[in-house]
This record gives sequence, C-alpha cells and structure tokens, in this order.
Amino acid sequence: MPRQRLHSVDDLLDVAEQLVTSGDPAGLTLRALAASAGASNGTIYHAFGSREELLARLWLRATDRLGSLLSVATEATAGVEAVVAAALAPVRFTRAHPASAQLFFAQRSDQLFTADLPRALTDALAADRRQLTALLARLADGVWGRHDRHAVAAVATCVVDVPGGVVRRALLEHRAVDAAAERRIEAAVRAILALPLDPPPTRTQRRHP
Repeated sequence: MPRQRLHSVDDLLDVAEQLVTSGDPAGLTLRALAASAGASNGTIYHAFGSREELLARLWLRATDRLGSLLSVATEATAGVEAVVAAALAPVRFTRAHPASAQLFFAQRSDQLFTADLPRALTDALAADRRQLTALLARLADGVWGRHDRHAVAAVATCVVDVPGGVVRRALLEHRAVDAAAERRIEAAVRAILALPLDPPPTRTQRRHP
C-alpha cells in the first residue's frame, strides 16, 4: 500500500505563498517553510531543492493561474471585447487567488529569484512569457488585423499596464478591487483602443528600432 503524502507540493506552496505575502520575501527560507508547514527539512529540500527554486515555483504557479483566467476570458469573445475581457482578468485573479495575486502584482520576478534555476523551471517560465506574447499578438490581430510592435504595445498597455497598475495599488493599500475600479479599467481600455495606431514599422525600422 503506497504511503500517504501528508504534504503535497501544492499545500507547501500555499504555505510558502502566505509567508511571502504576509511579510518580507527575504525572510522565506526552506527551514521557515518546514516549520510553518509542520514538515521535515528533508521533505522541503526534496520538494524544492533551494529557496530560489521555491520562489520560482511560486511565481510560475501564479502566472499559470493568471494565464488560465486570461484564456477563459478571451476564448468566447473577439476584437475589442476580447481585449476588455483580458484586461479584467487580473481583477478576477485577485478574487480567485488573492495570495497569488499579491505575490504577482506586488513583486517582480527578478526581485524574487535569479536566472540560476533548473532547466525545467527556466523553460517553463520562458514558455509562460511566450504564451503572453502570443496572446497579445492574437488580441492585436483581432482588433486591427495586424500584430506589429505598435499594435502589440497598445494591447499590452490595455492588458498589462492599466489593470496591473490598478490592481497593484489596491493590493498595496490592502483593499479590494471594486466595481468602480473595474469600470475605470474598462473605460481606459476602450479609450486606448479607439486611438489611431502608428503605421506598421517599415523593414528598416524593424531592423533598427
């Protein structure tokens, strides 16, 4: 009969996430996690290997959760409405996964961990970045029929910069993102999308930004 796992990796990540978001991230150590989770040091080291890996796994879980909400938000819509739906996904993220949202919006990945990680983790983090870039390009295509850097930058402002700023401020002030904030995000996104885009970059401009 297999031995029952008393501490799943996801359970340990939940505890680590609470430790990071309730205090100074620098205070998170594998030993602190073991003590808080009631697990042995061996269990923690076997699961994560290092503090860097633990923090990267936390970040990756947060980006995966947000990515799933972005996918769900945009799969049944198109054009401007898809961009608006994507811009509101971070608000849903704060409600569905508050600790993950606190980690994601209050920290930068380069403040949490370095690039010195196992290959599998660096590959997973790179894959998440590629998925976001592909989503931005798809959304830009849906609005303007183009996905050059000007179009993608405009969509990134809508999907990343505007909601990220609103959500980050609310989280840092320890308050919920309310319906009024959602309306402001939507209004800002629609206004941005109504602005004319610069012409697509020429071949020379693409070569020499």
